[in-house]
Formats: sequence, C-alpha cells, structure tokens
Amino acid sequence: MNQNKKLLEDEIKFRELLKNPIRLFGWVFPYFLVIILLLGIYYVQHLSNLSFNSVPVSVPDSTNIKKEIPMKKGGVLPAVDLEVVKNPTPDFIAKGKELFDNNCKSCHGDNGMGDGPAGAMLNPKPRNFHAVDGWTNGRNIDQMYKTLQEGIPKTGMAAYEYMPKVDRFEIIAYIRTFAQFPEVTDDQLINLDMNYQVSQSATVPSTIPVSLAEIKLEEENSAVNNQFLKFQMNVNTTQNNSGADALKRYSVNLRKVFTSFMRSNGQASMDNFVADVLANPISAGFDPSVTLLSKDDWKTIYDYLKTATI
Repeated sequence: MNQNKKLLEDEIKFRELLKNPIRLFGWVFPYFLVIILLLGIYYVQHLSNLSFNSVPVSVPDSTNIKKEIPMKKGGVLPAVDLEVVKNPTPDFIAKGKELFDNNCKSCHGDNGMGDGPAGAMLNPKPRNFHAVDGWTNGRNIDQMYKTLQEGIPKTGMAAYEYMPKVDRFEIIAYIRTFAQFPEVTDDQLINLDMNYQVSQSATVPSTIPVSLAEIKLEEENSAVNNQFLKFQMNVNTTQNNSGADALKRYSVNLRKVFTSFMRSNGQASMDNFVADVLANPISAGFDPSVTLLSKDDWKTIYDYLKTATI
C-alpha cells in the first residue's frame, strides 16, 4: 500500500509543479500547437480575402482634362538688341520692374530678398538676389538667362521660355539693380546668342481657346463630309462618262480617293498625283491594278476628279 502511494507521488506532484511552473509547458504545448495549426489553416483558406485591396485605385481620365488657352494673335518677335542688354536704359529697367512685380515678386519679395508670401512654404526658399553665394546656375547674365529659360528642377523656380526674350532680359536688368552683379561681357553675350539665338527674331503662332478649336474642327469635318457625300453621289449617278467609269472600276474606297486628292487641294499636277497614288495605291483608295494604267487612262481619271470635287 505504501509502495503504491509512493509510485503515485513520484508520477504527479502538483505542489512541486507549482514550485517549478516550467514543467507545466509539457501539458499545455499540445494545445498551443493545435491553436497555431488552426490559425494557419484559416489564413490559407482566406488568403485571397485577407490580401484583397478594398480601396479601388482610381486613375483620372486625362482625355477629360482640358486646359483652356487664351486667344492670342501671333506675330514676329523682334530680335534682342544686345547693346541695350549690356547697357540697359532707364526705360528698359522700368519695364523689367513691371514684369518682376507681375511674375517674380510673390516669391522673391519686393526687394528681391526671397521673402515673398508665396515662397514661405517653398523648400528650398526662393533666391535672395542680394546674396552672392548659392546660385544654382550662377550670377552672370548668361547664367541668369539660362535660369529663366529652363527653370531649376525640383524647386519652385519655373521655366519662363514662353515669355518673349526681351522681357526676360528686362527682368534680369531690374534684378541686377538690387546688388552688385558681375559685369556683362561680350563673351557672355556671344555665349547667349550661340545657345539661345537671342539676336534673331522669332515667329509666335496664333492661339485660340480649346473650346473654339473643337467647334472649328467640327465645322470643318462637317463641311468636308458634306463635300465627300456630294462627290460620292456624283460618281455613283454619273452615266456614260469615261472618267467616272474608270474611277468606279479602279477605286476600292471612294473616301480615301477623295481624301488623297483633296490633300493636295486639287492643285497637284497629274504627274505628282499619279506618283503619290502609285507609291501606295491601297492607301490612296485605288486597286493595285492601277499600276498598269496608261498615261491617257490617268488623265481621264484626273480630269474627272478635278470636276467632281469642285
């Protein structure tokens, strides 16, 4: 009896377990293992749901974004007088101040200290024109022009290439009144002219608003389509005409024939028109067999096209 009791105590001594809790791990380990396995099975079965991105990515359709362009009449911008750039007149500098106030003051400040209200949140801060050091492109006139022409990437300094060349030089002339700048040399002006052709006049095209351009295109397309429909009816209804008959026989796409002929405004000579068609008959709306036509056959077709597209 005492021996059995002793054996039982040797197998389980709960008081000893409480004194040494690490021995309890052997009892709870199977439970932890089962829990981990169940969590793993649940994760694998629901993997696609767990990794699903519930927030759809929305990419704006750039075709619906329209930036309106103001109507502006084009013209020829006069060449820059480099002598005035080297020795600016009071009027030249006064015009520069006006341009500076409209385009630069909000960031660079009234006196070019880089303390304008719009530049408060910029990093790096706008250029202080009174400082000598830290200029990205430099303080020479050709280097300052480069900054206005190209801007400075990764800063708030935008490019002003859209601005007339003389306007940029007027701004530079005014900025140079803020402090002592390096003298303008002939070498700097030569470098400017080589890189940016500042002494040459430039042609500026006219611009119209996008909405007006769309209306013009619709009107033009409508007029061209009406003209084609008239041409198509002429071809299909004309009888006993050798030109119309030849065109029906050798054309595979009347719209392409019409377009290829009208592209030259009907002013191209017969030889030039024939050469364009033979270069790619299918693209011009003709059957490839037109390569075998004689010059007289082409003249018949060409003369008919001139009358039918009027």
